[in-house]
Amino acid sequence: MRIPSTQESKNIRLITGKVLPEQPVLKMEAAAVVKRVMVVCAMLGGVVGGVHAQALPDDELQVNFSSYFDSFHVSVIYPNMSLSKRVSASTSLTGRYLVDMVTAASIKQNKGGSVTGTGLGDDGRLGKKVDAVTAASGRSGGGSLSGFGGPDDVRQEVGLGVTQILAGRVVTVNSIFSKENDYTSGTLAGTVTQYLAKKNTTLELGFVHTWDRVYPKTKNWTRTNSVTTFSTNVSQVLGKGMLVQLLYSRTGLSGYLADAYKTISVGVDTLDPALPNSRIRQAAAMRFSYRLGPHSSLQAGYRYYWDTWSVSSHTFSGTYQRRVSPVVTLGFGLRTNIQKKAYFFQPVYATPQTYMTVDNKLDAGFSNEIQFKLTLNGHDGNEDLPFLSDERLQYNLSLNIYQRHTNSPDWFSHSRNLVATFFNVGIRYRF
Repeated sequence: MRIPSTQESKNIRLITGKVLPEQPVLKMEAAAVVKRVMVVCAMLGGVVGGVHAQALPDDELQVNFSSYFDSFHVSVIYPNMSLSKRVSASTSLTGRYLVDMVTAASIKQNKGGSVTGTGLGDDGRLGKKVDAVTAASGRSGGGSLSGFGGPDDVRQEVGLGVTQILAGRVVTVNSIFSKENDYTSGTLAGTVTQYLAKKNTTLELGFVHTWDRVYPKTKNWTRTNSVTTFSTNVSQVLGKGMLVQLLYSRTGLSGYLADAYKTISVGVDTLDPALPNSRIRQAAAMRFSYRLGPHSSLQAGYRYYWDTWSVSSHTFSGTYQRRVSPVVTLGFGLRTNIQKKAYFFQPVYATPQTYMTVDNKLDAGFSNEIQFKLTLNGHDGNEDLPFLSDERLQYNLSLNIYQRHTNSPDWFSHSRNLVATFFNVGIRYRF
C-alpha cells in the first residue's frame, strides 16, 4: 500500500525534529513521506543539523503547518508539533504529534462517491480529472469528514524519543505509531554517534525498523509488511571552511508491497497488482558544505541508488544560503533526479504476468525541484517588529516546487507530468 518511490528518501523529521519536504506527499505516500521516508532519511545521517550540533537537543517547542497541492488534484495539510526537554545533563526527551488531512477525488471514488469532470490526459486518452495516484480509501461511511468540503481521510501519528550521552557517545532512540482508516504502522529507530579527532570526524550508525498492517476497505483481507534500514554516515571537517559527508544505507522490505487500491486492465479483465514480496534498496551519497564567506555557504551533493528490482537513479542537489542580517537568512536550492525503470514494469500488459504494476513511479523518468527558504531569528530590542523581539523565537518558511515526468502516463489521470507545491510555516521557541 505505502510504497515510497526510489527517490523518496527526502524528508528528515524523526531524529532531527525538522520537516524539509522534498517529494510530493500523495495519499498513499503521505504516511510514507511524512513518516517512514522521513525516518529512513533521518537515519541516513542527519545532514540537516550539522556535525557540530549540540549533543543534546535544545529545550524547545516547534510547531509546523505544512501543505501539499498537486496537478493531480491532491491536497494534503499536515500540522505537526514537537517538544524537547532536557531532564538531566546527559538526557533529553522528545514528544511529537502529527495529523495528515487529505482531500482527493479518488478517495471519494473508492468509497463509491461520484467523480466529476472528464478530459484528455497528456497521452491523448480520455480520463477523469481526478487524482488517482493516491488510490486511497477514505473514511468509512463515505463523504468528507465534515460533509462540507472537509478532508476525505485523516491519519494521526504520535512519537516519543530519548537522547542519551553514554561514555562520550550520543545515543538516540525514537518510536512512532500512526493509524488511519485502513492502515496502522509502528516504527523503532536509533542512532549512535561517535565524535573523533577533536570532533573533526563524526561517525554515525543508524537503524530503523517499521511494522505495517494494511486492511483495505475494498478487500476482505489483512496483510503486513516490514522495512528495516541500516545506515552509516561519516562526516569530516576539511579546514575551516569545508565539510564532507559520506553516507550509505541498505534497506530491506518484505511482505505485501503492492497498492491494494490500484487495478490493472489486462484485455477485458481487471486484475490486482502483483509485486515481489521482497526488495533490497541501497544508496550511497556524498555531500560537501563549503563556506563562501562570513555570511554565506554552498552545499552540493550526489546520490546513487540501486535495488533488486533493477531500479537505479542519480540525484544531484545544491543549496545556497546567505545570512542577510542577524534576523534574516535566505536559502535557495535545486535538485534533479534521473531514474531507470524496474525490470518487470510495462506500460501495458497484454496477458497476465507474474509481476504486474501500474505504478509509474517504477518506470523510467526524471524529476526537478526548486526550494526557497526564509529564516527569521528573533532579536532582543527589535522594537520595530514586536513578533521578532525575543531571541528565543525563530520563524521558518519554505516553498518547494516539484515537477516529475515519467515515460508512461499515470494509470488513472493519464498524465506523464506531475507538478506539486509544498509550503511550510514553522515556529521554534527555545526555553
